[in-house]
Amino acid sequence: MPFGYTQRILRVDLSERTVSEERMDERFYRTYVGGSCLGAYYLFREAPPGLDAFDPANVLVFAASPTTGAPISGASRFNLTAKSPLTETIGDSQGGGHWGAQLKFAGFDAIVIKGRAESPVYLWVCDGRAEIRDARHLWGLTTGEAQRQIRAELGDDRICVATIGPGGENRVRYAAVANNLRHFNGRNGMGAVMGAKNLKAVAVRGHQRLALYNEPAIRELARRGARAVADMPAMRELRDLGTASTVAYQQAVGGLPTRNYSSGVFDGADKISGQALRASLLAGADACFACAVRCKRIVKAEAPLAIDPQYGGPEYESIASLGSYLCIDDLAIVAKANELCNKYTLDTISTGGTVAFAMECFEHGLLTLKDTDGIDLRFGNGPALLAIIEKIARREGIGDLLAEGAARAARAIGRGSEAFAVHVKGQELPAHMPQVKASLALAYAANPFGADHMSSEHDDAIADEPLKEAHLALGLLRSSPAGELNEDKVRLWAYSQMAYSLLDTLDLCDFCFGTWPIYTFDDVVDLVNAATGWHTNLWELMKVGERRINLMRAFNAREGFTRADDRLPQRLFEPLSGGPTDGQRCDPQAVTSLLEEYYRLMGWDVTTGNPTPTKLRELGLDWVARALAERRVAP
Repeated sequence: MPFGYTQRILRVDLSERTVSEERMDERFYRTYVGGSCLGAYYLFREAPPGLDAFDPANVLVFAASPTTGAPISGASRFNLTAKSPLTETIGDSQGGGHWGAQLKFAGFDAIVIKGRAESPVYLWVCDGRAEIRDARHLWGLTTGEAQRQIRAELGDDRICVATIGPGGENRVRYAAVANNLRHFNGRNGMGAVMGAKNLKAVAVRGHQRLALYNEPAIRELARRGARAVADMPAMRELRDLGTASTVAYQQAVGGLPTRNYSSGVFDGADKISGQALRASLLAGADACFACAVRCKRIVKAEAPLAIDPQYGGPEYESIASLGSYLCIDDLAIVAKANELCNKYTLDTISTGGTVAFAMECFEHGLLTLKDTDGIDLRFGNGPALLAIIEKIARREGIGDLLAEGAARAARAIGRGSEAFAVHVKGQELPAHMPQVKASLALAYAANPFGADHMSSEHDDAIADEPLKEAHLALGLLRSSPAGELNEDKVRLWAYSQMAYSLLDTLDLCDFCFGTWPIYTFDDVVDLVNAATGWHTNLWELMKVGERRINLMRAFNAREGFTRADDRLPQRLFEPLSGGPTDGQRCDPQAVTSLLEEYYRLMGWDVTTGNPTPTKLRELGLDWVARALAERRVAP
């Protein structure tokens, strides 16, 4: 009996309407482990080079890890991987909740999906069996309606349903995937890939006991983590206010993106803060599987806007992107916009970033009332946001253009609108500002799947002395001011990127595992060993994180990406307006120079920014090096 794994991969061909399985050996799992790295393996191996993301041959992978489903805080997550319709790079999206644990309990480590069904279907996975079922009656439904009908049809209210709404069905390029209505694989447009495959949902339910090598050790870790939630001030705040607590901090330091990233301060910040949410709309808290933190918010209202609590509530990124990005300080509007995105499965960050782009175009006369179907798309107009979300989800009128994302919309509009599209590789920027946290300039530019705030430590981690032992242990040996971009920030980005890449491969939550939360990287090693029975160490696991990064970067190289695509939007090089960061901007020369240092540190070719054959072979990716050579992709 294997430990930590079921050793079963479910294979689904929607075109042929067939399901099968394959069993992988320990060497395979020790190499790719799970989650994001396992997904990248299948995508590179099986997706034809150069395909369109909406092509039936695109490979969509749902992947858990050996720790997913262990009874401990933070081991709840799973990963979606496919070629992204938003960025055209490898697409990678993490999600929490209970779905990943149920997949393991149902007897599978991952699901690899190819093809396109002739008509809408959903996949039903239960206790080692899988069935493709008709979903024509579910097409067009919101996430809540679809989940309710699937559970009723299958006769079990505890089924976990990962589903798309109209946004995914209509191939909005930044469509998300919702599970249990409150948890999301949000970024990179994985919901649009499901829509292109006519796949409405994947429902899972399992009753099998997860085989863990040393369950008492895991339970002791769980008890220690639960005590830490109560003892650590940062964790108590996260439990009390959720990630919305970040609004006040970002406003204080001048790092709350406002008016399409032109300022780091928002006059209405106190109206959309975590404290304001707690005092007005908060109806409760929710948790992912086995988690003691309970950081998820649940909001409810009857008037002036009815807000349905079954869709949870906005987190920091959603509050910023649907609030301060757009100069909207009405918390009810922000919460309602978040609910609409959740019902229709639109990524809130890309939705807010794209609408902010459109608002700036409107205020500069590049979009008119005729273009916007009569919607007065000014900054600060909350009702306009709600109206435009409805149009985006259905691709109606102006919504059809904005469903393409800010980068493609700018190319269509032209006339200088490109300056207002705040994106990297086509993906809109999250709500942490590189003008304030300098290493994020490198992280956003060089991350394989576009700008992402969860792929590395942020600068405030090493801003002050004394540095934490956890940071010293990662090789981060000197403090450096948050706003300063230097070689220490190259190491911060590179070393912590490998560490966070490991967490994404193990599907562990960054709010529970890492350098600051309840569990350290030493605990990561202990958890993996207790789950699997391996005798691994942090060296081996960090190399897994590095392997994932190189595999992703190699996929992009095969698709034609080079260092020329590691570029930041013009907006980040323009001075910010107002507050403590007034006049601050990213230095383009420093970014260019230090990106080269990053490529050197990673062992990549400085000219192309791509992994070299030597680096790929070092990481056991000889087959990837051969594939790139056959395609004549320059290192």
